[in-house]
This record gives sequence, structure tokens and C-alpha cells, in this order.
Amino acid sequence: MARLGDALRAQRERMGITLEQAAEDTRIRDKFLRALESGDYQTLPGVVYTKGFLRNYADYLGLARDELIAQFQAERGAPDGPRSFEPMRPIIRRSVILTPAVLVPIGVLAAVALFVGYLYYQFTTFAVPPRIEITEPAGDAIAQSAEYTIRGRTAPDARVSIRVSPGPEIIPDVRPSADGAFTVRVPLKPGANHIEVQVFDAAGKQNQANRTIRYEVAAQPLPTAVPPDLRLLLAQPAEGATVTNAPVTVSGGVGAGSIVTVNGRGVPVEGGAFATTIALPAGTHTVTVSLQAPGGSVATATRTVHVSYTMTVVAVRVQGGEAWLQAIVDGVQTAGTGRIFSAGQTLLLSGRQVFLRTGNAGATFVTMNGQDLGALGGQGQVVERVFAQ
Repeated sequence: MARLGDALRAQRERMGITLEQAAEDTRIRDKFLRALESGDYQTLPGVVYTKGFLRNYADYLGLARDELIAQFQAERGAPDGPRSFEPMRPIIRRSVILTPAVLVPIGVLAAVALFVGYLYYQFTTFAVPPRIEITEPAGDAIAQSAEYTIRGRTAPDARVSIRVSPGPEIIPDVRPSADGAFTVRVPLKPGANHIEVQVFDAAGKQNQANRTIRYEVAAQPLPTAVPPDLRLLLAQPAEGATVTNAPVTVSGGVGAGSIVTVNGRGVPVEGGAFATTIALPAGTHTVTVSLQAPGGSVATATRTVHVSYTMTVVAVRVQGGEAWLQAIVDGVQTAGTGRIFSAGQTLLLSGRQVFLRTGNAGATFVTMNGQDLGALGGQGQVVERVFAQ
């Protein structure tokens, strides 16, 4: 028989439901759902609460709750203790006399009821974090300017805080409107910008949503026609440019019929223009662009660039076959993953910690912070990998 956690996760993935969606639908915190699916029973709050979580989750996934409860008891290795029942006694009706012998039990019962109510309030408050929905951008996005508008919705009484990486930009204490909507403009730097939107409710509970926005700086304009005596025009990168958390963009113009290589790798030329990106590790590098003209002449241009990483940047490319990919960045599943990627498709991930699961490691090639790590394994092999600086 499969482990309880494996059965839950397999059913959820068959239904095409992310862990975050399941947490929102069931009102159970995603950390507890993740603990159930991984068999980490130490993280769960207690047997009574866990059984309640498991019943709700089983109903949500369409599984038999009694069988899951029994399997949970077997895996936990600590069955419930035996119960004892006292025989029923006949009810004798008599007048109620308010004596200390009567008042004391009533007071104790009232105190117990208040305590149970307090525990229930704490449990519901503890189990459900404030909701958060980022409506713009709906997923990772590309920006053409140095600012971007983030729009979302949360609880009206929540407090929103936004952090932009790289850089020390923190926008604290954003207050939503009466319907919970909020709008914030955030500054961007060239390359990948990791946006963390955190919400805090009045009870101090926290929830978070992430987005990656790539700010692509427009290349310097190329002339409409390259003069005959100008065989190579290098527009990007600028000399001494600093690139943070992103590949280096190389672009320019050449004469018709020319062949261009960037650091020894051939680059397609269309309409007298070329553009490509190269992944480089942290440090100072020389980018060399070479041109071979139809007449046999050769031209070379070089640029010095400084590359740095303030977070983990993982570039994934699928080649040599299809691969099922799931990516979780800083605890949140990346939109568009949890599906099959075709050969030639790519995925760019950035954050403090990147979790990647592939169903075909032999077709999944990874570059982390400019370092080519090659394929994650053999053809058809299922591999999970965590990347962090």
C-alpha cells in the first residue's frame, strides 16, 4: 500500500491542483497540507486537529476518509487509547436546589465551555492565514520601463509589505481599500526582479505571494543600413556594464552575409542584426564578438561586463525529449509549472531557494547563477533538486 502522503499528493496532482490552491479551497494552511503529503507528522498541530484536516482534505480530493484516518493511525504508530463508558442510570426528577454542591460543577462546566471556545477560536485563527491574490501581473512578467504597477486583493484590515530584490527597496505598511484592493508601483533594475508581496492580518498571521518581473532595457537603436565600411556595430552590452541576476544580452548590427560568433558560439543574423543572451557566473568577464565578412575580412569587438547574483537564478531548458516540470520558488509554486514541457521550451526561476522536480531528468538541463550543471540525471529518471546560494 502507498504511503498516506504519497496517495494524497498523487491524487492532488492527478486533479491538476496546486498545493496553494488546495490550501485556499480547504482553508487549511499549506504547511500542514505539505506535512500531510510528506509524512512529517511532527509538524502537524495534534492528533485531533490532524484528523480534522485529513477528513476535510479527503472529502476535497474525493478519497475515503475512514481509510485515510486508519492509515494515518497505522503510520503514526500511536493509536488512540481505549474508551470506557459508564452504564446509563435511571433519571430521577427532583427539584433543583442551588447549593454549593450544585453551583461548583456548573461553574466548572462553564469554565470548560469557555476554554473549549477559546481553543476553537485559536485553532481557526491559527489555521487560516489571510488571503492574498495578485491580479497584476497574473504571473511572471517582462517590463519595458523602470517601474511596474503591482495590483492585488486581500483582507480589508490587512497590512501589505512589498520587497524588491535585488536592492534594498522595501515598501512597508500599504493599506488596502475597503474592498481589500491595493495598488503599488515598484522600482525595477535591469534583469530579473523578485517581488515578494506579504500580508499581515490583525492577529499577526502572514501570507505571501511572489512574482518575477524581468526589466529588459531597450538596446541602442541600430542604423537602418550599415555603411559598407562598417562591418560590426556592437550595441549591447555597454563597456563596464553591471548585470545582476540575469543573462548578459549581446546585440548589434553587421553587414549583409556576415557570420557572427559571441564567445565562440555562432549567433543567427537576420536583416543585418543579431541578438542573443549568454549566462555567465559572478565576476568580471570579457564578451568577445567576432565577425567574418563575405570577402574574408574579420572584425572583433570586446566588452567588459560585471556579473553579480543576489539570489538564486536557475535557467531550465528541455531538450532531447519532453519533461514534466514543477518549480517551487520560496515555498510558492511557479505559475505554468506542474505540466509537461516540450523539447526547446525554457524556464527562468529566481528567488532565495528554488525547488525543481522533473519527470525526465535526462531531458532537463539546468544552469544556476551562470554555471552550466548539465542534465539532472538519466532519461526517464524522476529527480528532485533544491538550488540555493
